[in-house]
Amino acid sequence: MAGIMKQKWTNFTSTVERMVTKAKGYGKRGKENIAIQFDRLQLSSPNKYQPLVESDSNQQRQPRQPTPKKKAKINRRHRQSITFTAGNEIDRAEIDKQTKKYLNPLFTLTEVNQSVSVFSDWARVWSTHCDFTKIAQGTYGAVFRIQSKAQPGTFTIGKLIPLRARTGWGSKTKEFTTIDAARNEVALLAALDQLHGFVQFRKAEVLEGRLPTALELPSVVFDATQEEDDISPRWTGACSNSTQLWLFLEMSDAGTDLETALTKNLPHNPIQTFHNRKRCIPAVQVRDIFWQVASALALAEKKFTFEHRDLHLGNICLTRLQGPSPDKSLELWTDTPTVLVTIIDYTLSRAVIDPLGQGAWPLFNDLSKDPVLFEGTGAGQYDVYRQMRSVLKDNWEKFQPLTNVYWLTHLLELLMERKPEGHQSSANTELWNRLADLKDCLIDNDEGKKFGSAQDIVRYCEGVATKGNK
Repeated sequence: MAGIMKQKWTNFTSTVERMVTKAKGYGKRGKENIAIQFDRLQLSSPNKYQPLVESDSNQQRQPRQPTPKKKAKINRRHRQSITFTAGNEIDRAEIDKQTKKYLNPLFTLTEVNQSVSVFSDWARVWSTHCDFTKIAQGTYGAVFRIQSKAQPGTFTIGKLIPLRARTGWGSKTKEFTTIDAARNEVALLAALDQLHGFVQFRKAEVLEGRLPTALELPSVVFDATQEEDDISPRWTGACSNSTQLWLFLEMSDAGTDLETALTKNLPHNPIQTFHNRKRCIPAVQVRDIFWQVASALALAEKKFTFEHRDLHLGNICLTRLQGPSPDKSLELWTDTPTVLVTIIDYTLSRAVIDPLGQGAWPLFNDLSKDPVLFEGTGAGQYDVYRQMRSVLKDNWEKFQPLTNVYWLTHLLELLMERKPEGHQSSANTELWNRLADLKDCLIDNDEGKKFGSAQDIVRYCEGVATKGNK
């Protein structure tokens, strides 16, 4: 029986390799079709024939011991994991005292599972209950959409981050996240979870081991369906290193990122694109997207002296609204919102919070240690990075909400480029004119003399709306 299962698994992987090889020779639409076909194949085959676990299945698993340290309780909405609780099903990795001490900054947070799981066993349990599809790759992490097998259509999002090693191989790799930066991201996710417009955080886990097949195969297909310049690093060394540490973050599914919605053919696009050559969008959706992003940033500024510092289109997610807005505050500037906007990814963000219940302190990423970030060209977001460095003078701990204004200006400029040409109704013309006036004000801001923060922009928009309704 074992021989038959092994042969079926070998046949399956051979099929995948042939599909990926063919995909590289196809056009963009062909690549998308290959991805769809592979998704259908992957949903049943890999998990069915994948070996269960390398370790002894009869090994007694020890229950997680409570930490003696006093933990802070963060007042936020409780989030359940997608559809199951792994509990003691997953083997725990044996780590030495030095590694445990190295990971201690993460373990001081109640949101982080207090033990390290064996990656292969973790993947076995998860892939039994869920299917993985890779949807994005950034410099510091990969993002997967995870669908419940028991409840098809129920999704969660997982972000996988390779952690920088304490010593030796991987200890100086810039693409790997430091323990302090990982702790900051978890703490920010937990704090911002309280606020409307930010992603709902569920849990965090530390994993040890090689990248398992359940996540590697979706990564292969993702790379095969990307433009050549967009294929991201695969962290080759980390994927094959048996002692590699990873941080897995589970969050709610916030929908489709704005960059994808504006540039790709989607069967259920949350925005109403038309005129395919230019990908135009209606004025009301430009207004809805900008207003919700500005409102969320203003709220976070006020509560946590928050700066996002990396708010490109890939970090703004959209879902189509099926009914009334879930939050009436959205209607201050928008009559009937057409999309719900969620801000994600706080890797480079800055805020003052109290994650340990011992007094608030600033969490930030010292970007002066990453000079390559400011050398990019070809996209407007790199100009924003340089604007931030100029106004902060490389003091990344400092609160400077003008950085939020820079990102909002960048966002509105990109959205306004999607304005359709030709005749418009009088209502549409008036709204486009209002948006154009706001864009001009933001561009002529002259180092914050008119708008020094997202809160200033929100007050201005509310004032314009009030005058227009009189």
